[in-house]
Amino acid sequence: MALLALTGCAGQNVTHSGFLPEKTYGDMTPQKGHVDDHIYVKPGLDASKYQTAVIDPVTWHPVANAPHLKPEVAARMTNAFTAEIKKNIGKIYTVVDASECGTCADAVHIRAAITNIRRSKWYYNAIPVVAGFAAGAAGGGLPPIPPPFPGGASEELIAVDGATGETLIAIATYNNGMPWNMMGQWMPYLHAKRAFRLASELLLEEFKKSGAPPLPEK
Repeated sequence: MALLALTGCAGQNVTHSGFLPEKTYGDMTPQKGHVDDHIYVKPGLDASKYQTAVIDPVTWHPVANAPHLKPEVAARMTNAFTAEIKKNIGKIYTVVDASECGTCADAVHIRAAITNIRRSKWYYNAIPVVAGFAAGAAGGGLPPIPPPFPGGASEELIAVDGATGETLIAIATYNNGMPWNMMGQWMPYLHAKRAFRLASELLLEEFKKSGAPPLPEK
């Protein structure tokens, strides 16, 4: 019973932090295949007309119940998320600095924020993780026991037309650590970094669904 109580810790959820324009929050809804996320895509968006992307450095924009982060930790996390966005969006657009896009007529401008984050706590996760795998090894047939502090992150992203500022895509998303990801139970922010990757991939997916073709391989 004590073990079950220990595994009942709440995780991340979608946030309404104020990072996005207020009207945009009202326009975002869950989508097929992403029922836990809030997403807005401009009706009739033709993402193929854009050639470049200006990506601002990610910011730490915490909601009220988010933990306090030391500046050096916030910097590591925002840098990691920025790198994931550039990596994924770089598959469809040439990523450039704002000073290089001129009028930005063919550019999308992307901003993103980490709005909540939780670190994994191995000293709480060890018992249920070990117990779950021990039960499986013994042939007990039990599913992995959810660890109580798996970590994770919530994010908000927005992509606008570089020339007009019109919102093209907006996303509020999150991800929590998974029981099967063993390393994520021990490494403090590994599950948060996984959340950054998944958020970046979701933004890429929405652009591709709206017609953005992949860049030719170099």
